[in-house]
Amino acid sequence: MNFASGFLRSKVARRFFLLFICCALLPMIALTILSFNQVIRQLEVQSHKRLQEQTKSYGMSVYERLMLLDTDLEVMAAHALMASTTSNTTEHFHDRLQQRFAAISEHRAGQPVINIVGQLSDPPALDPAETDALHKGKTVIVAHPLPHQPARLFIIKPVHAGAPGEFFLYGEIIPSYVWGLGFENFLPSQTELFVLDMTKKVLVNSHPVPENLARKVALRQEGAVVRQFEYQHDNANYLASYWPIFLKSKFFAQPWTVVLGQATTEVLAPLAHFRKIFPLVVLLSLWIVLLLSLIFIRRTLAPVEVLKEGTRKVAGRDFSTRVSVNSGDEFQELASSFNNMTRQLDQQFKAMGTRAEIDRAILSSLDSGKIINTALTSMYDFFGCDLIAFSLINPLQENTAQLFSLQGAQQKKPAMETIKISAADTELLTKNPQYLLCDNPRATPEHLAVFSEKGLHAFLLLPVFLKSRLAGFITLGSRQQCAVEEEKLQQARHLADQLAVALSNARLIEDMEHLTLGTIEALARTVDAKSSWTSGHSERVAEMAVKIARAMGWADRQVETLFRGGLLHDIGKIGIPLAILDKPGKLTDEEYAKVKDHSAIGAKILEPIKAYADIIPMVIQHHERYDGKGYPSGLAGQAIDINARILAVADVYDALISSRPYRQGWIEDKVITLLKNEAGRQFDPQVVEAFLGILATRSMHI
Repeated sequence: MNFASGFLRSKVARRFFLLFICCALLPMIALTILSFNQVIRQLEVQSHKRLQEQTKSYGMSVYERLMLLDTDLEVMAAHALMASTTSNTTEHFHDRLQQRFAAISEHRAGQPVINIVGQLSDPPALDPAETDALHKGKTVIVAHPLPHQPARLFIIKPVHAGAPGEFFLYGEIIPSYVWGLGFENFLPSQTELFVLDMTKKVLVNSHPVPENLARKVALRQEGAVVRQFEYQHDNANYLASYWPIFLKSKFFAQPWTVVLGQATTEVLAPLAHFRKIFPLVVLLSLWIVLLLSLIFIRRTLAPVEVLKEGTRKVAGRDFSTRVSVNSGDEFQELASSFNNMTRQLDQQFKAMGTRAEIDRAILSSLDSGKIINTALTSMYDFFGCDLIAFSLINPLQENTAQLFSLQGAQQKKPAMETIKISAADTELLTKNPQYLLCDNPRATPEHLAVFSEKGLHAFLLLPVFLKSRLAGFITLGSRQQCAVEEEKLQQARHLADQLAVALSNARLIEDMEHLTLGTIEALARTVDAKSSWTSGHSERVAEMAVKIARAMGWADRQVETLFRGGLLHDIGKIGIPLAILDKPGKLTDEEYAKVKDHSAIGAKILEPIKAYADIIPMVIQHHERYDGKGYPSGLAGQAIDINARILAVADVYDALISSRPYRQGWIEDKVITLLKNEAGRQFDPQVVEAFLGILATRSMHI
């Protein structure tokens, strides 16, 4: 200490000491600032990338909604032409149209306009190219830009295009449904939107569009690979990204360009606080070093090194980095601010990753179960709670729900069970649409009692609504009672809303698939009803074929296609006279030739329906023989579609075991003998083996 006092009393020594301290500190401060700037640059790069992904995702969402609107008009045309549509279905569908269309009208040449939904005023005048596209069966989209408000959007759907009964459905789209602005908002948060058409006219915008912005987008589209740029609005700088929506593949319309902008102040918000206190911390550190350098110089260098390593890791996109400094001074505070910053960044990027995971599940599959499983797994990893569950309420029995739950990191897949939902719990969730926090055991809803028994004491419930109706709710459970962070709560609410949109889309597609399958079953019953002897034949053959396919280890998607083909395999018998089908005696050669035509007739009936293209080979080949002696083409062995080979076995079995006008049905043993004898000749041996295994298993159970 005497040496230190004497050293500091020397003026030259003090100057040398100050210069030494400054020279020693400046490189460390420079490295810290450099690492901090790297974090800022990295954050800007990530923001550009995220904004570009959001722009693409938004553009795909707009295109998907246009597809749904086109489907709505197609379904409405089908409803108008199908006498079997019930009034309840029509009323429900009409309500859905009113939520998406401002007006829909029917236009026929030389006849007055018929308004179906609302009243269409000033319908768009079509140019010759658009009119020609309609006559060719192409859906036309027309956009009329308007000053200071979203453009009017029209979708025009031809029905019976090119046929004598041709007419057009004109629909004026509600802009908020397409752009996702307003009640159903799917615009990314903290972003500004504008959409340009091919002529660079503005179709919709969330803030005034700068004068040179459309030109800037046009110049970048002509040559630039990176779809990013910057612009200014109201003295604020914005990062922007654009994405073209190509409509021509599905619609007759020129492409639209979606542009999303985000203020740079929002991008760098997590670092704003750190940027403000950083100079003060450095200045204070200098004073501390100057006053206590002889004692604390070593303790000063160590925290700086730790912070430098932490900032280097953050610059390398490791946002889970945490630093530990226990010096009891400002460096410990700096470390705390650093940890708080990295924690916020980590949560934000994890939230974006979770939303992206759910988005990928939505885009890759419209199966409700798969979407729920993906969402729960991602949310469990993100929130780190002891329980994550989703209860999907049965729309037909609102007092029951299907419960999907994850409890424990070792659980690979959500568990499923059916639970009861009391009317009181339903009312409680409806009255708390944002969230419901249950941290009192006495106030815990009845259906959560099973989790309370396992040691969970606090629950956060997030209701999910579809069309203003409670469709389910997400449950986050914890073993300890704790306060819910506002930021986590907002992220949980956002994920719940995103899940609601996904389930709404999935439910719509499921309804469409049920409608399609119902149509196929109706066609099959129409064929079987032609003759009392064949009643139920197509359905029995289809069910039997499904059992064979499952015994052969087929996937669900293949089995579903086979089932549809089984229902329609004899649709060509519509073209066979009833006198031949119900003839009690032996058919003449001419009559038998007509019967053999039913497979080709069936293929011709289904040929115009693109959705049934994979069914046609089953319809036309189910009477081919494995040895090549069948009809109509004489195919043999593996050249015959495997679906048709399965249907051949199921078809012959049901036909022989059932009574016909010209004979009594065979006993099963006789049919089995025939199948064994014809294996390798009329039938595929592997299919026969699988079918006989099914019959043997059934006999054992009997």
